Formats: sequence, structure tokens, C-alpha cells
Amino acid sequence: MRNAFLIICLLPVYAMLCMKAVYADDMPVDVIIINTSIQTPMIQALSSITQNAVKEAFEECKQLVPADAESFVSMTDVQAPGDIIGKAHLYGVSLLVYMRVFLVGPVYYCELSFKPLDDKVAFKEETVTVQGTIARNIPLKVKREIIKRHQDVLQCTVKTKIDARTYVVNAGQWHGLAEKTYTLVNGKQCTVHVVRRYTALVQLDGDYTSGDMLALNSTVCKKDLLEAITAKIHENVVFERSGKELLKGDSDSKRAIEACCVVNPFGNILLPGYGAFLATHYLGFTHTEPRWEGVYTGAAAVMMQLGLVPALGKGKVNFFPWIQDRDKTDAQYRLHVYLWATLPVTYTVAFFDQLAYAYERHRYLPPFFADKDVTAVLVSAIVPGGGLFYKGNRLWGYGYWLSEFTLGGVVAYKQAGNRNILLGILAGIKVVELFHAWLATPAYTVYSYELSHNITPINVGMSSFGNELCFYTYFSKNY
Repeated sequence: MRNAFLIICLLPVYAMLCMKAVYADDMPVDVIIINTSIQTPMIQALSSITQNAVKEAFEECKQLVPADAESFVSMTDVQAPGDIIGKAHLYGVSLLVYMRVFLVGPVYYCELSFKPLDDKVAFKEETVTVQGTIARNIPLKVKREIIKRHQDVLQCTVKTKIDARTYVVNAGQWHGLAEKTYTLVNGKQCTVHVVRRYTALVQLDGDYTSGDMLALNSTVCKKDLLEAITAKIHENVVFERSGKELLKGDSDSKRAIEACCVVNPFGNILLPGYGAFLATHYLGFTHTEPRWEGVYTGAAAVMMQLGLVPALGKGKVNFFPWIQDRDKTDAQYRLHVYLWATLPVTYTVAFFDQLAYAYERHRYLPPFFADKDVTAVLVSAIVPGGGLFYKGNRLWGYGYWLSEFTLGGVVAYKQAGNRNILLGILAGIKVVELFHAWLATPAYTVYSYELSHNITPINVGMSSFGNELCFYTYFSKNY
């Protein structure tokens, strides 16, 4: 009787010990990162940072547990990194990621090769190459490519069946699980009772066996992760390609305002069109050439604004707009005042065109580019098409300027009739321009290249490499 009583008392303890044995929380390894970069002094630091970025990408997605090759060798009986391929599947590894960082001319590359060992992982066997001229963007681009390849669902496996509805699954706190009820992708309920680092004790609707797959919505928002990476790449590009490099010891933003408001107007008064190009030197652009189409357009616009009303009056009207003689009608007088009053706008448009061309040729970005969308809207609110010029979209800038300038002239010329309709159209075009300035993608090559997903044509060029010049050629393809 006494023995029976002891057995009954010890039964819960025995059950707990069995539960603990079944509910082991050993650290899994799903992904092994193998760095095959040639460890030259130039590449070693970037290669190490990139390897950490690969690991962080998997950790932030919270689906596959990563480990580098050195850590995997130290925690297993694998003798060397070269033996990993043959023994990785014995330790439950689902994916091998080979990475190689190298430099060709001024361009940094990282080649990623994915080798899945389990057909249940979302990654397919492929090789991806990311590239950039800014070294600190390489780890970010690598991270982006790995996050993009993750699914929006968390796949976990039933490790052990405890009773009819209680199971141990291979997902836990590391995967973002908490002690609450989740809805599986198939619509059934999954209640997490106990959660550990890499495993959880759950209650499921339905009958499952060891090895069955469960799919629930991922606890991580991929969109947020990708937007954060894009923002960081943008920040790096702005920092590295800022126009401050052109003006040692001075402010490019202050110089830009001074050039636009003071230097450029006086330069265009003396040399219409060409003065806009000369004003770019105030921002540090040297050893460059003007965009002649812009020079001709600016000069022609100034000549038209000065000579249109005298031409309409067959040369008999007074040249100055503030003088209305008997040969100058009221409509011509209003148009004359409008044309002369908008000369500073024409000067500014010509200057913006030359600046956009110079920034593109020299591979720099305009001031205030960290807040490019807000700046573009503010500039467009003051100068027709200015925000599009600011983002390097010169044709769109000219289009808005020409349409608004022309409609404004017609409104000034007409006193009655459909004048209100024209004012409404002009206001509508301005609203569209402001939205376009906000949404437009910058057209500068240096910017689009660094933020791109590595869609690059064949490149050939020459750059300094140490104390010598290096000729290089490389190409990329879409993937």
C-alpha cells in the first residue's frame, strides 16, 4: 500500500522528467555561411562585415537559424570547413550560403551562392551578385537579397507528439513565438502553452505526427525590413556623394542658395543662357562643359521675353514694360510686364538645367538630398519644374516650366473670356507637378545605380589602383 502511494506521488515528477527529456531545446543550425573571399587587406574588413550582414538577415527574418562555418566546425565533430558539405545534412542543416567579396576597378562585388539541402526551404539553388561603388552598401545589398527570398510564412515541424492534441514544434522565442493562440495558414488554431528559445509546446486542432509541417504567418514584416535597408542605402549615398566634396571647407547648401539668388541672375543678365553654366563654378564644378542645349534654350527664352511684345507691336511700342505708349495696347502691356517679371524664373530654370547636368556628369548629388522629396516639392512650389530639375529629370522640368509659363502668358494677355478656365488649368498643372516632384525617382546615375537591384549593362573604364592606373571591364545581368 505504501509503495503504491509513493508511486502515485512520484508519477507527476516522472511525467515532468519525461516531458523535459522530450522537450529538449538544443540549438539548431539551419543555415551555414561559408566565406570564400580572398582575404587581402583591402577586402578582409568588408568581407567580415558582409558575412555578419548575411547572418543578421536570417536572424531578422526569424525563420532559419544561421551559423558561420567556423562556429559550426567548433560545435560539431566536423574537422574542417571543407568537410561541411558532406556532413551538414547529418546535423539538420537546410541551406548552405557561399559568399565571396571582391573588387574590380572602382566597383565592389559580393557573390552569393545558395545551395539548399532540403526541398522545404524557400531558397532555390542560384548565384546572385550584388555590386556598388560605395563599400558600405555591399552588406546592405546582400542583406536585402536574402530578406527578399524569405517567405511570408513561418514553416515549422512537429518534433514530438505528447498526447492527442499536444505537440512540441521546432519554433520558439527566437522565431518570434509567444504564449498565445495563432491561426495557421490552413485556418486551424495553434495555441502556444510554453515557449523556449528554439522550441515550443503547443496545442493543435487535428491529429499530427512527428515530421509534419505547420505553416503560420511570419512574425516579421519583410516590407519594413526592406524599407529600412533602402533608407540606409540612401543615407550612405547622400553621405558619400554629397556636393560637399566639391567645396572643401564650405557649405554646398549655402553656396547653392547664393548661386541661385545672386550669382546666376547677374551672370544671365550679362550672358543669357551661358551665365547659368558659369554660375555652376560657384558650387565647385570645374573642368566641365556646359549643356549646350540648355544654354541655347535659356538664351532663346530670354530673347523671346525681351522681344515678343516689341515684335507684336511691329517695333513701334516702347521697349520697357513700365512705359505704356499709345501704340501698346492694354493686353500687350500686361503681357510685357509678365514677360519681364518672369525673367528671374527663366534664369533659374536655365541654372537648374546646368546644375542637373553637372551633378550627373560629376557623379554627385544636390544639397538637401537627404530630404529629397520635401526639397523637390518646395523648389517646384517656387520655380515651375524646379523639383523635377532638382531630381535630375530635365525633360519633365522643361515640360512643366514651358506649359505653366505659356499658360501664365495667355492669362496675362486675356482680360475676359475663358481666362478663368485657363487659370483653373494652370492651377491643375501646378498641383500635378507638385505630386510628380514628390513621387519622381531621382534620375542621377550614381543614385539609381547604388539603390538598384544590380541591373547594370557592360561597363568599361579606367581608375586608379594604388599608385597605378587600372583598366577594367565588367558586366551584370538581371536575376
